[in-house]
Amino acid sequence: MGENSGIQWTTHTWNPWQGCQKVSPGCDNCYMFRDKRRYGQDPETVVRSKPPTFNKPLRWNREAREAGRVDRVFTASWADFFSREADAWRDDAWAVVRECPDLVFQVLTKRHARIADHLPADWGDGYPNVWLGVSAEDAEWWNRRVPCLRAVPARTKFVSYEPALGPLTGCSAEGIDWVIIGGESGGAEARPFDVAWADGAIAMCQRDGSAPFVKQLGAVAIDGGRALPLHDQAGGEMEEWPERVRLRAFP
Repeated sequence: MGENSGIQWTTHTWNPWQGCQKVSPGCDNCYMFRDKRRYGQDPETVVRSKPPTFNKPLRWNREAREAGRVDRVFTASWADFFSREADAWRDDAWAVVRECPDLVFQVLTKRHARIADHLPADWGDGYPNVWLGVSAEDAEWWNRRVPCLRAVPARTKFVSYEPALGPLTGCSAEGIDWVIIGGESGGAEARPFDVAWADGAIAMCQRDGSAPFVKQLGAVAIDGGRALPLHDQAGGEMEEWPERVRLRAFP
């Protein structure tokens, strides 16, 4: 929840607060709800994390600087950075971000309409160490959320097309630097992912100048009408994929 991450596109996950409410179909099988209930906690109650967790990026920044590297930090993996319940704490989180120039904070939200009004006063053209992103599970949500992302300044803008629940027909990645592509992980409740959706998303990225990162094919991957024999329940083993979608680029 706060140390080195198993997510292929980041180094750490940081949760300055925890808890969320579902806002669109992509949330239906969210792992945070499952894990919170396993710990006997209410996943819909948003709570500020204790100081050791809230301030953990300060240590990661020191370690990255001493090692001469830049680490990526997926921000609010168990929450939404722009949730209304966190309004009182967000300035403190931005302060941590400012103190950590050797980290890149990957801030991902489904609350697209709140981004513009909840950036810090000194945001300007965007903090150099913040990638700002939205989630979009299909064309409908892409066309709702991505225009809001395009409308705000940021040094790097990205979209998480995960869990992909439908094709991105008619969508554009213009102005978007990076697109994460992924099917839904989990057990029997995981919804199918058609590899043709990844084909379409990759073609869109190549047309519009975005970097495609295929994270996983999900637990139920379909290619050409047939289920792929994947051993990893997240479909994250690249050697099991069709070669055409083995792409993991960064902006």
